[in-house]
Amino acid sequence: MATVYDTSIELNNVEYAISGIDVGNSRVKIHHDGVSLSFPYDKEWKKNVQHHFRDHVDKRYLIGMSSVNPKQSTAIVKVLQRIPGHLVVNIHKLLMGRQDLLKLGDVENAGLDRLLGAIGALSSATPPLITVDCGTAITVNAISADRTFLGGVIFAGLSTQLFGLFKQTSGVPEYQYQEPTTVLGSGTREAVMAGVTASAVGGVSQAIAAIRRQYFADAVPHVVVSGGEGSHLMKGLEANGIAATYNPHIVTHGAMQLLAEADTIAINDAIIEKIR
Repeated sequence: MATVYDTSIELNNVEYAISGIDVGNSRVKIHHDGVSLSFPYDKEWKKNVQHHFRDHVDKRYLIGMSSVNPKQSTAIVKVLQRIPGHLVVNIHKLLMGRQDLLKLGDVENAGLDRLLGAIGALSSATPPLITVDCGTAITVNAISADRTFLGGVIFAGLSTQLFGLFKQTSGVPEYQYQEPTTVLGSGTREAVMAGVTASAVGGVSQAIAAIRRQYFADAVPHVVVSGGEGSHLMKGLEANGIAATYNPHIVTHGAMQLLAEADTIAINDAIIEKIR
């Protein structure tokens, strides 16, 4: 069965495959074909992105870029434009012309990652649905049966909570997140892991329950969990009676979906010109 990953697009007599890039707050994620990569913003990240698209692909790519990080967006476009053959597409420009895929309704200034996540989730789930994207921030977003983005809630992700405790208290060291093995910690590390997990699971569960009551008349919409930290919430959500599916790539998949369904005129108009 053909999927979005099989899509090829011809522009000016050149054939391109499609790729999605999610430029997040703490890392950049690349997705195409069977490849999924994630690089933190360390001193090597630009070299890693360049190395991948220069040395490890055998196709030309149209690269749909989602970003919540303007500084790193400019940097990554410059990196990609130095590699012959690939084109970077302003995916936000494509989104604005596709109200058939996702209606924006009364929502203003929603992050592009949240909107693309909704499109990515809609490609495999029937609305109404709720997306839960778990990264630096956790966002819980609602999409109605007629594909209208209703809005959502935003709060701190697991790693962000840990960093906040480290910065704001004298008794909590800097920890990397680990799933807790108990609901009560006998030491600081265990207690912190149990606490931030309970906070995230509880916040997501409460948001989903409130959305169901206010917007879906207590109907049970599809719930799609995504993001690098999303897998850590699945057991807790299930324990709270929330049947969710986990798809770590809904943002990049949404970017690729927009590219796959766009006409060549729209794509040509959205290609980012050379940045000097």
